[in-house]
This record gives sequence, C-alpha cells and structure tokens, in this order.
Amino acid sequence: MLGSDEYERRQAALRRLAARSGFEGVVVWSKGGAAQDQYAGVYHLTGFYQHQPFVPDAPGRWRAQGHAAVVLPVDGPALLLTDTGTLQEPAPAIRLRTAPDLVDTLADQIRASLPPGRVGLIGCAAMAAPWWCRLRSVLPGHDLVGADELGWEARRVKSPAELDLLRASGALGARAMTAARDAAAPGATEAEVAAAAIAEIVRAGGVYYGMGISSGARSHTYAASGPAPYRGDVRLSEGDLLRIDLYGSLHGYLFDLARTWVVGGEPTTEQRRLLDAVRDSVMAGIELLRPGRRVSEVARRCQEVFERSSFAAHHGLPASEMGGTWGHGLGLSFEPPWLAEDGANAGDTIEAGMCLALERRVAIPSEGGATYEDDVIVTPSGPEVITGD
Repeated sequence: MLGSDEYERRQAALRRLAARSGFEGVVVWSKGGAAQDQYAGVYHLTGFYQHQPFVPDAPGRWRAQGHAAVVLPVDGPALLLTDTGTLQEPAPAIRLRTAPDLVDTLADQIRASLPPGRVGLIGCAAMAAPWWCRLRSVLPGHDLVGADELGWEARRVKSPAELDLLRASGALGARAMTAARDAAAPGATEAEVAAAAIAEIVRAGGVYYGMGISSGARSHTYAASGPAPYRGDVRLSEGDLLRIDLYGSLHGYLFDLARTWVVGGEPTTEQRRLLDAVRDSVMAGIELLRPGRRVSEVARRCQEVFERSSFAAHHGLPASEMGGTWGHGLGLSFEPPWLAEDGANAGDTIEAGMCLALERRVAIPSEGGATYEDDVIVTPSGPEVITGD
C-alpha cells in the first residue's frame, strides 16, 4: 500500500493544476459500489474506495449513497466527504467528514473552505444531473465548472510507486489469462473458462472488473448480450476460436489484456492469418512506445503492419472495432491518450512513466473474431510489457 506522503504529493500537484487554470479549488466526485467505473478521482487523492452500492435517493434520509467527494482548495487543507462512518485500516490519507446527505454536505463544505469564484469539478460523468443542479442552486457565488481534464493530466505520468503497482497488476492479469487458457478445453463452457480467470484474480486479492468473451460461431461478437458476458449453456469444441478481453485490478490499478486461441488444436491457415494480424500489428506499435514519439506515429505503425498482413491481403481491411484507435492510457481507469492517427490526442508526446494498453480486435462474421492486447510501461529506454505470457 502507498504511504501518506504519496497522496500528499498528488494533492499538491492537483492544487498547482487548479491554480494554473484559475480555480479557487476543485471538487473531486467519485462513485463506488464495486463498479470500478468512476472511482479513480477520489481514490487517487486519498486511497479511499466507497463500497456501498448506489441506491436511489430517499429525501430526508440520504442522498448520493455509494459516492464520495474530496474538496481541495488551492490554498487550504483537503477534506474527504463520505456516508461511511466506520472504516478499516489503513485510514484515508486525508481529513474525513461523514454525513448521509453527501450533496448538501458538499455544498456546506464548499461555502466554508472555498472563496466565491470558479470551482473545478472532476468526475462529471459520476455526478447525477439532479445533484449538479442542486449544488448550482444553493451556491450562487460559486461557478461549478467541469474540469475532468485536470484529473487526466494529474494521472497521466505515474509515480515510481504507481508503476510498481501496475507491474504487479499486469502480472496478475497474465496469470488469470493463463488460468483461462488452461481451462479452455473441448467440452468446457465459456462460463467455466471465465470462472478460472476470476478465481485466480480473487485469490490474489485483486478485483474482477469485467470481460468480453466469445467463441466458435460467435467469436466475432464481443460478449453475450445478457448481464453475464459468458455463456454457460454452450460447450467449446475442438478447433473453435476463443477470444477473451479481460480487465481487473490490484490495489485499484488496472490490468487490461486480450488473447485469442484455438481450442484443443492448431489453427487453420485462415485462423493463423487472423491471429498473426492482430498480434503482429500490436507488437509493432509497442516497439514505438518510447519517450518523444507521437501518439499518431504509434497508431500509424500499427495500421501499416496490419495492412501488410496476410490476413488483409486475403480479406481486405475490416472496419475498426474501436473507432479507429489502437489503444489507450491505463492506470486507475481507462484513460487518455487514445492512440489514433488523428483526433484530440494524435499530437501528444509519449513520456516515460506512462502506461498504455495497445490492442486490436477484428470481427468478421464469416471468419470469426480475434483480439490481442498488452499493457506497456514506457521507460526512459523503451517499452516494458507487463502482461507478457
């Protein structure tokens, strides 16, 4: 676990970013409830995760259960707000206030600790519209402004302690994928394969976040259409393509990797073309993940190698399954930069200390589907793959 000095450095860095943007302070709002979708902001600053799941507001009793907030003045101490009264050790690295109505308590704290003016909100996607409207109505002197870009900037380059946590998480993800592959024998179900991966994650103290898994005639799809992404009623057959995109975390830091195999045997010529195309194009991009390179250069290299593949020569260029991107930043969430030849991040420079997930998925109903993805830390001397087999 991280020490309090790590969190104090993070809070100080976000204060500097807020001051540079003309804010009196920032409010960082996060959702918990074991979803892992919107928890990163508060966790990054405090080490606190809210496990209470979201429940609808009950006027006069509670509001915004399953959420937490940090009020961080540019000049002054930070405060964590939560509805959880009793916490296990280690305690959050910050002052703590509990209250059942998180929204009105947050308004009171903004009035008490921030002078009138612009206040940045990090975590806009996690704050419901009624709560945003409530804050704006009771805080006429404070202009609450969306500022998610400050959160992304603060988490873009990881500290040495974070990089070690990402290495441990990546190694766990690789072990979980190996467990899934070992379970993927003819006669097994997708659910049994998924269970093997999830058990490996949980045994190590990690958190299963989610997966996309499909096989055989459905391998071109991402996952089953119901809440469970895996099928428990269809068994794998020898020669089936089985593809898994697996994501989870250890100490909050994500792994995100994908593999595709042929069940119980060697791939056919067409399957080999597909498998080689996705893997080789991703690996070519990984080789370019070096300080000073542009995001657009990495994406272009991936695309060039894919276009030269035997698969593309025989089947043409299928549409991208990821909106033209070849991956994304990784840390406490799926993050910018998005690796594409154009768009908002195309001109971004790769820096040492970044962690990136490079991936490619191909889906053709007549041929099947395949995915390959690895997580990579950018070091001063080049790429370090942390999810290798």
